[in-house]
Amino acid sequence: MLYRIYKLFRSFFYPERCPYCYKRIEYNKIACDECRGQFPKTYSINYAKGGYICCSPFFYQGIFADAVKRLKFNQFTQSSEKLAAVLEDCVRKSYNIEEIDLITFVPMHRKDYSDRGYNQAELLAKDLARKLKITCEKTLIKHKRTAPQHECLSSAKRRDNVKGAYKVIEKKKPKLKGKTILVIDDILTTGYTMGECCKTLEKCSNSRVICATVCAKNDIYT
Repeated sequence: MLYRIYKLFRSFFYPERCPYCYKRIEYNKIACDECRGQFPKTYSINYAKGGYICCSPFFYQGIFADAVKRLKFNQFTQSSEKLAAVLEDCVRKSYNIEEIDLITFVPMHRKDYSDRGYNQAELLAKDLARKLKITCEKTLIKHKRTAPQHECLSSAKRRDNVKGAYKVIEKKKPKLKGKTILVIDDILTTGYTMGECCKTLEKCSNSRVICATVCAKNDIYT
């Protein structure tokens, strides 16, 4: 109730906008009617490298790609909660949420985080965790700064670019043992970044690791 009051109050000063087309919408809507009509009827199930299952409500195209770009590059952080609402439905229909012990996210290198000012995956994970009433924690750090994956033109370069880039936060290791962990990111592209994060968590903690992203590319296996 308090959160709804806060949202209503905030909307007076920062009008709510559709994440997909940027039109003004009512504070309690997740999208405008036109964009909502373009939502797919089924969700996408893919796999990050290493065979980690990943559900996504959208393919990375059209208005859905626009929504991710606005969140990621245009400081449109307000859209995180609305995107997380769709992600919530996708996760509920794809997994048994009663088995999920912890939600975490793909981290950014500290320099990249400083340049952007936020991590869009972290925003999504926290909003999703609140909706699902599951604890969200940062479990990984990115200690190796990498080139953007889209700059790596071959599959081998994409793999090598993120290899060894992540490690589990030392003090978090004990509480991860044997847990089912849901890893969140904004988009599944080649699947190497998500796969490297999942492998790092699994290897360290003997956990079951599953994934969810807002979007997945149609050609993630090429």
